[in-house]
Amino acid sequence: MSAIKRVTNTSEAEALAALLNGDSRTKPTVVVTVASGHTEPYADVERIAAEIGDLADLYLVTTGGHTWAFSNKMTPGTQVYGGAGRVYPVGLGWNIDLKQAPLRFAWNKSEGKKLTGQLIDDALDMAAAAGLFDSARTASTRERRAGTVRSIMSERALVDLVGGDMASVPPQLAQAGVPIERVLAPGMHVDGVLEKKSRWLDIRESRPTAEEALKTYAAGDVVPAEVRSVLAGSADLRLHPDVTVELFRSDVTGDPDDDLSALLTPGEVVLARVVATGPKWRLSLREVREHDTAREALALYAGGPPWLDPDAPPPAVVEHVDPEPVLPETAQLAEPVEPAAEPVVEAPAKAAIPSPAMMPRRKGEPVRAVRPAPVPSPEPSPMPEKEHPPAKKAAVQSMSLQVTAIKAEKAHLEAELTELRDQVSGLRNERVQFAKDLARAARQVETRDAELARMRSQLRRAKQRTAPPDVALPVFADRERGFRHLVEAAWARRIPVGEQPTRPLPDFAIGERFLDSVDALEGIAVDKIADVVMEVLTGLAEQSTGRELHQLRTSAGGNAAPQSRPDGAVCYRVSMQIHTPSARRLHFWKCPDGTIELSRVVVHDDMEP
Repeated sequence: MSAIKRVTNTSEAEALAALLNGDSRTKPTVVVTVASGHTEPYADVERIAAEIGDLADLYLVTTGGHTWAFSNKMTPGTQVYGGAGRVYPVGLGWNIDLKQAPLRFAWNKSEGKKLTGQLIDDALDMAAAAGLFDSARTASTRERRAGTVRSIMSERALVDLVGGDMASVPPQLAQAGVPIERVLAPGMHVDGVLEKKSRWLDIRESRPTAEEALKTYAAGDVVPAEVRSVLAGSADLRLHPDVTVELFRSDVTGDPDDDLSALLTPGEVVLARVVATGPKWRLSLREVREHDTAREALALYAGGPPWLDPDAPPPAVVEHVDPEPVLPETAQLAEPVEPAAEPVVEAPAKAAIPSPAMMPRRKGEPVRAVRPAPVPSPEPSPMPEKEHPPAKKAAVQSMSLQVTAIKAEKAHLEAELTELRDQVSGLRNERVQFAKDLARAARQVETRDAELARMRSQLRRAKQRTAPPDVALPVFADRERGFRHLVEAAWARRIPVGEQPTRPLPDFAIGERFLDSVDALEGIAVDKIADVVMEVLTGLAEQSTGRELHQLRTSAGGNAAPQSRPDGAVCYRVSMQIHTPSARRLHFWKCPDGTIELSRVVVHDDMEP
């Protein structure tokens, strides 16, 4: 469990700033602050300390004037105060790129749970990036363990270890950057290294490599991919968390004037056809047809769930908005100071200038100082000369003047204090209203961005269904010639030029019933049929598990003989669709000399050759 270091004075605050801006840190640093008017932070620092263990240092900055000392020593935009928290990674890159140390904010105690989780995840992400999970420093506290995933809770996988105790697997120790429910599932067997103090189970060593996982994909497969980033003329897609494929405009749309940022949304899951497999992967969105059957996304661990969900709604892309207030260069906001008790009248007191947090302002105006009004000189009280001796008379007059002055100053301070109390109350109400306005604006932005993402997806699909206006589709009076043209066009479109000499399109025969079955079969486009025929002819169908290529047998029995003809040709069956009602199939004959003869296209239950 990480020790919670409290920062309670100016020297400690300046020391913390010096530590963050120095080069001696070897682990991330979590800084949690306390909001004004509170004695405890919104975040659960005890939970943070327990979960980060010795992977990060934890500091709690209490409320008070020393927050000025910390803020003044930090680069603008990297400060933290007012109940917020921030994790600073190893190194100093966060001073230039503020996204490396994002500010995590909470407006009240009810948001503390979310703030706590964000800070823990940030700390674990930064610790993993710094290699601290693999550090030899923790070798003495680690041991190899195995177990079964019990459940997924609070973005963690709970594991029942062999031997009876429990552990948890965070995303950082399974697959960083992927939600844990997309990596592990209840009932899965896992094994790895247990960190005894924090009870983290590191299972990364048992994760198959990207190369091993992607072996199941073949050229021609339609597969899910995640849009990682988008520019006007190119985009990066992820087939696997560790494999990124670059797409160009021509891979997405036929219109050279299209801006890809209007068609794709970062984080969106799209379907792409594999044009070429690794190590130099090539994908195309233009090659995906409306009725294509997509492969399921890869499982990152044996027996795990698909790491992508093509049916998930497009994410809302919310621009980064730092809720931290922008402060004047000459002063940083101090924590609001509680109103002092009424002054005890003992001697004339010098009125202090209010602190910046007490400076009154109207909504939308900058903070301004309130200076005390000058104390008026009191008029001397008339006293009959005959009642006092001269010396006593002078003393009484002096005391009278002092009492009058103190009363006047006290009245002025009481009026000023009342005004400042009203202003503090107004500022607190204003802050609450600002928080509500910010939350409402964030929800509106999220809604608009979700609508924009859906419109991008719809526009892209519409472009995929519509041929470019300046391209005329060829029309053939001879049906067979027209179909052969479609097959050859699919080969030229999908087989890269560099591979065409080694993967040629062989000659093939068209059976007498084939074209009639193509005309009669509904629910699948003829160019889709031509695509599958091309895959059969070039051997791609044999490499694709989604095609389910197998011999058509004489009965449903496992030992039944394959359908054959007197000339020795054997009938094969290949899937053109899967997981759809009456999924369509292609039947073809493989002749003794290796020639392919197309027989018929049929629905799933039609077993006739």
